[in-house]
Amino acid sequence: MKDDNYLKYLRHSTSHLLAAAVIELWPNAKLAIGPAIENGFYYDIDFGNTKVSERDFPKIEKKMHELIGSWKSFHRLSFKASDAKKQYKDNPYKNELIEEFSNKGKEVGFYESVGSKSTYFKGETYRDLCKGGHTEKPSEEIKYFKLLSIAGAYWRGDEKNKMLTRIYGTVWPTQKELDKYLKLQEEAKKRDHRK
Repeated sequence: MKDDNYLKYLRHSTSHLLAAAVIELWPNAKLAIGPAIENGFYYDIDFGNTKVSERDFPKIEKKMHELIGSWKSFHRLSFKASDAKKQYKDNPYKNELIEEFSNKGKEVGFYESVGSKSTYFKGETYRDLCKGGHTEKPSEEIKYFKLLSIAGAYWRGDEKNKMLTRIYGTVWPTQKELDKYLKLQEEAKKRDHRK
């Protein structure tokens, strides 16, 4: 069993992978945030007028598996706020975060997945606004994941803001651990539905 930091980094890295897959499939989607959480990760996304549901999970997971094979490592980049905003010209969520993180002229951190080629970033590597904490060898370590559910979530938890689509997933170091977690979730669901 790996330590808590390893799991946190694995989960956060997989949220990047989910985001990369989503923007390959829906290039007009706007990414918001994607943290690691207990037992998994999520990413909040603005799909505009497109309706995405759990029926889309198989194609998203397929795209995630396709992309991860080329992700050799994560590399940190720093940009001035003005340059960082150019990465997300039409994304109000990332721009708001950049404004906040840049804190009067300080540089903003991004992580890119080295080896990836993104249609969204016009052939460059996939990168995301991020303070870090990633797995060292993504193509070897991010294998055992599953998308679990979808929900609505207001941007920054404020009901005055736009409702985004939150996709939840889980990832584990081994297939055995993933299967065990999914089985526990299934059993918990059955108990919830007993009369």
